[in-house]
Amino acid sequence: MRDQATLKRLGFMTQQGSTHTARTIMLSELSTLFDHVPEAAGKDAYLAAIRDANCLAKRSGRSRQLTASHLADLYGLDPANPIHAGLRYFWSRDEDARPQLALLAAAARDSLLRDLAPAILAKPLGTSITRESVESAIEQRWPGRFSDVTRESIAQRVNSSLVQVGYLLGPVKKVRVHLEPATGAVAYALYLAWLQGGRGELLLQSPWCKLLDANQERLLELAAQASAKGWMVLRRVDNVIDIDFPALAQVVTQALNPSEPATAAQQEIFHEQG
Repeated sequence: MRDQATLKRLGFMTQQGSTHTARTIMLSELSTLFDHVPEAAGKDAYLAAIRDANCLAKRSGRSRQLTASHLADLYGLDPANPIHAGLRYFWSRDEDARPQLALLAAAARDSLLRDLAPAILAKPLGTSITRESVESAIEQRWPGRFSDVTRESIAQRVNSSLVQVGYLLGPVKKVRVHLEPATGAVAYALYLAWLQGGRGELLLQSPWCKLLDANQERLLELAAQASAKGWMVLRRVDNVIDIDFPALAQVVTQALNPSEPATAAQQEIFHEQG
């Protein structure tokens, strides 16, 4: 596992904090924004689309500014950020995976969501996930940290985020339901684990893979499909697996070595070391 400073360079948010004190994963806004901004666009293009072009149809400049800030916190909105680069890479290749991709990226950058979601998703299928039960989980995890009002709003927003993705069902009473993982979501979950420094079978045991409704064999089946599509590289011999992401290696190399351009030789060395 990489150290905290390296994880930050790779796009992970390691400090305590959460957009869910104010917003959900904002899936609709993210989808609209990605429709307006090309995959290769720079950070300024995202901010201009939200604040200047008002592509998200916000009523005031203040609202546009806050929306831009929340989306940047959750998703990076910078092609030099490996978390964001991977999100856009798989987003453009697997439309069905988009809600799960958003959850995975948000969890990588929102510590509260990252800590709460696994406990909720571990509940048996058919379980009613009440706001009160999530509030209780928040208080157990962070005793006395939040006021009653803030804790209630966080619980509502976390549940709403999981409804947007498809893990919970119901406008009022939220029920835990099964969600078949999409191929691109499995590839992105493995990418996040790989970014963190995981290798081999440990990738399948990562927190990111645990956010998907699948056992390890199903994850490997979908990873093989992603490999066949050219989205990643999976090599498997018996119980030994090796995973790589050549299409994203350059942005990762540059994040790890920001003062040096990523040459072809450096990329090759990175793969060998990974």
